[in-house]
Amino acid sequence: MTVGTAKEIIAFMEKYNKHFEALSAFVSEKRAKVLADELGWLLDSLTVEQKFVMEGNDLEAKRLALFQRLGLSGRKASELIEECPAELKNKLTLECSMMERHVEFIKSTNADIIEIIERKLSVQEKLINRSHSTASTYTGKGVKVTKHNTSGGFFGEV
Repeated sequence: MTVGTAKEIIAFMEKYNKHFEALSAFVSEKRAKVLADELGWLLDSLTVEQKFVMEGNDLEAKRLALFQRLGLSGRKASELIEECPAELKNKLTLECSMMERHVEFIKSTNADIIEIIERKLSVQEKLINRSHSTASTYTGKGVKVTKHNTSGGFFGEV
């Protein structure tokens, strides 16, 4: 790999890392909003999240095109670092490890978000089931009604 090729890859990785840094911040905020039950924010954030996904897809397509143009298709980060000129090896290593940390953070935070939502839904389901089974009707005098008298009445039996 030439110095020029390495510089081109590093410049692209810096741009890619800025995207993932912003996405990491968004996912972190999303987790906080899920914990706080801020459903309005979550609904409003769907377009922002969709924008991140589209930008990520675009950047990945550009990375694939760049690597193909440079004759590096299918190469892994470790292979690129190994082939990188010594004077740029540390910088490429830094960019690749930053990318790896961002991706791992996003994956684990998204997994946390899903787990939190599932637990909240489970609690809500239990509360709903319990409230249905323990719901009681009382007369105006506070006496619990155990059976409704529907015989006779205006409409007859219902």
